[in-house]
Formats: sequence, structure tokens, C-alpha cells
Amino acid sequence: MKKHLLMSGLLVAGWSGIVLAESPEVKVVSPAEVSAATEYVFPGKTEPEESARVFTRATGIVSERRVDIGDRVKAGDVLAVIAAPEVDRQAEAARAALQQAKAHADNARNRLSRSERLLATRAISQEDFDQRKSEADMAAAAEAMAAATLARAEEQQRFGTVRAPFAGVIAARNFDRGDRVRGDSATAEGWLYHVARLDKLRFAVQVSPNIALRLEKGSPAVVRFNEFPGKDFPAKVARLSGVFDPDSGTMRAELELDNAGGLLPAGLAGRAVFSLPPKEGQFLVPANAVVSRAGRTMVAVVVAGKVSFLDVALGKNRGAEVEVNTEQLQSDSRVVLNPNALLREGDAVRVGGF
Repeated sequence: MKKHLLMSGLLVAGWSGIVLAESPEVKVVSPAEVSAATEYVFPGKTEPEESARVFTRATGIVSERRVDIGDRVKAGDVLAVIAAPEVDRQAEAARAALQQAKAHADNARNRLSRSERLLATRAISQEDFDQRKSEADMAAAAEAMAAATLARAEEQQRFGTVRAPFAGVIAARNFDRGDRVRGDSATAEGWLYHVARLDKLRFAVQVSPNIALRLEKGSPAVVRFNEFPGKDFPAKVARLSGVFDPDSGTMRAELELDNAGGLLPAGLAGRAVFSLPPKEGQFLVPANAVVSRAGRTMVAVVVAGKVSFLDVALGKNRGAEVEVNTEQLQSDSRVVLNPNALLREGDAVRVGGF
């Protein structure tokens, strides 16, 4: 007696022991090749082109404060003056010591010159001449040492004048007139001014690998800010770090913004927009066609009635669709929608619709 039982797509013939499995049905779609340039948006923030904390190397009392927060300065402008009377006295003493050393050296040179003439006539012995030559050499060395001491004291005097390292804006001030400051402060809090260059700005963003590998120095972009609706600020890539952050998996890119008019402040949040042409092998597929297995991102395709899994690199997520990159996918490929977790490479399937 035959007994047939249809269960979950399996036809079981009990009298013969033969099990016939019907191939599962899958729905497929054709991928759409990306033909137009795509915009990729990354959040970021403006930063000064140059920024420095200005310290002093002089220890003393602030006698003058020439500039304050918001003031624009040029390179070399005097920002503050530190009064250090002890340094001034050291410089005066060094000048006097140099004059004294110079007088001794001149006297020793004159004696040596006379000794050379006397030695020629045998009026003095060779030993006396050698002694006077040694004294002249020692006096010359003392003069050189005194000159170096004065130069050092004068250099310390110049430390009392604090100057701008470059043209920029005073972003912060950390002292008041009359405060005592310490030269070569060992702490990071001992700075006097924070100077920032704002005629050019950096716009720093963290970009994903699929974009970082397509950017290079000079790549164009635009930067947009909510505070300036409808306005695009042209920019270009100035530098790429070349290293992916192990935590975020992104790479730091710095764009250069012209800010000669001073419209944009540093620290303003915005968005960098890169418009990139499509890569070869770049397609759009439904988001539910992409699967991740064993750390690999793949799509399943039907080839000659069997399933084949292709590795893909993900691009921009467009919501219902996502960009994928692979040289193995073609515009006439049949991509499986919602591939079943039980599907394996080489499984036979029936295509149920497009």
C-alpha cells in the first residue's frame, strides 16, 4: 500500500524508501548599475590653520599687556612685556665684565707685540716671550667668555618681550597686568596667550574606508553649515592621516577652507560633502539582499539554477537600497532577495519572480 506524505516541500514515498526534495523558491532582482556621481556626507568641525599657546621664558612681573581677546596681530607684534630687574642688572654686570676683559686682552696683546720685537734683538729670553704669549691667549679667552656671558644676559632680556609667533587672532588670555609669571614654566597652565590663525581653516572629518581610499590631496569638496543655510563653502583635501583608527575604523581627513574674510569661526560644526563618480562594479541592490556570514559581507545570486555567494564591499546606504562594489556582479545578474539562512553555496533553487 502506497502512503504519500507532503511535508515542508518534501515528498516521502514510504514503500520505496526514496525521499524527493523539491528545490526552494527564491525571489530575485537585477542590480542597478550606479551611473551618476554620488554625494557622501561626513560631519566635522572647523579648526585654525595654526594654533599656539604662547609662553614666556622670562620670570618677572607683567608690566604691559598690549593686546587682548579678539585682537588681530601680525607676526612679531609685541603682545606683552615682562619686567625682570634682576635680569637687567645681570646684563649691566656682564657689560662691565666684558669691558674689563677687553682691557686686559688689549694690554696682553700690546705686551706680546713688544715682546716679539725684543725677542728679535735677544733683549728678552724665549721663556719670557712664551709666558707673555700665554698671558695674551688667556686674556683673549677671558674676553670671549665675557662676550658670551653678555650675549646670554641680553638674550634673557629679550625674553621679557613676548611676541606673536604668526599672524592671527588672540583667542584666549591667561593673565592680567601685574601678575607674576615664571619663565620656562614646567606646567601646561603657565601660558599667556592662545593665538589662532583664522584666514585659513581646517575642516576635520573622519571618513569611512570606502571613501578614504578614493580621496587624495587636492580632492574637491564643499562644506555646509546649518548657520549658513543654502551656502556652500568650497574646500579641498589638504591631508589624509593614512591610518585607520582601530576603534572607529575611520581615517582623519583635513580639508582646507579659505576664510580671508573671517566669516567662519574655529570650532563651528558642519558637514563635508564629497561628490564622487561611480567606481567600476558599483551597483545598487535592495538592502535586504545583503547578508553577513562569518565576518564576510555578501550577496547571493542565482547562476544556472544554483546559488552562488559573492563577496561585496558596502558603499553608501540609501535606506531601502545600498551600494555594493564587486567585479563579479553584472547588470543582468539575478540577486536573491532575503536569502534564507539555510541557503548554502551550490544549493539548487527555483526562481519565483523578479
